[in-house]
Amino acid sequence: MSSHDEIYNTHISDYLHCLRYLATFQQEIGLPFMRKEGDVLLLIKQEPGQPVKYYMNKSGMSSRWFNEILKQLLASKLVVQETCPYDSRRKLLS
Repeated sequence: MSSHDEIYNTHISDYLHCLRYLATFQQEIGLPFMRKEGDVLLLIKQEPGQPVKYYMNKSGMSSRWFNEILKQLLASKLVVQETCPYDSRRKLLS
């Protein structure tokens, strides 16, 4: 692993720590202020390796909006999509 990868992983780890904190704070005060992108990213990073449909169902969003947000997260490289080794039709996120 290169030093760039280590820095990137540390950055992502810090980012996810902040998202968890904000999600907890949001839940405690009962006022939603996080963007849906943050909610989806946190959902994926807390339970990595699940199929796309799992996260879409858990998010409670319509497939159109979920896929739009997922496209943005994939483009920014905050989320990685892989093909399931047992079923090539399934896409796993991490």
